[in-house]
Amino acid sequence: MFVLRSLWRPTAPVERVWSMLADPRFTWPDWWPGLTTAATGPAVGPDGLAAPGAWAVLQVRSPLGYALRFRLELTESVPPSDAGPGRARLDVSGDLAGRADVTVGPGRPGTEVRLLWQVSPGPAWLRAAARIAPAPLTWAHARVMRRGEQGLSAHLG
Repeated sequence: MFVLRSLWRPTAPVERVWSMLADPRFTWPDWWPGLTTAATGPAVGPDGLAAPGAWAVLQVRSPLGYALRFRLELTESVPPSDAGPGRARLDVSGDLAGRADVTVGPGRPGTEVRLLWQVSPGPAWLRAAARIAPAPLTWAHARVMRRGEQGLSAHLG
């Protein structure tokens, strides 16, 4: 199992960052280079944002040349408030299997987005690569996530 942590620091306000990440249509590929959406199943809460049950099948192109296809399903969502940061939990299945946790709260300046992936590779070739050479896979994940942070920050302007 890989435990992968990322920290994003967009300068936009917490509520604006949360609304981009909690878009029920999973429009992340609009601003995340290398990410594409194959299918979505929006579930919309009373606030107009993604609610538990929302899902997306995504494909991400690795800087190492391979592509991974996985499904994310939102299982828990607590928006940010005066009581604390926003939190989302997603089940991950497909070429990666496990869980992703996202926390969105105040940062300096703007917002801190903490992402935690606890996933195992699915395909045999990826499991073998993870056993033989995990460092390049971890590097590729960090690079993909960095591109996501840069894309989100640019999109938020």
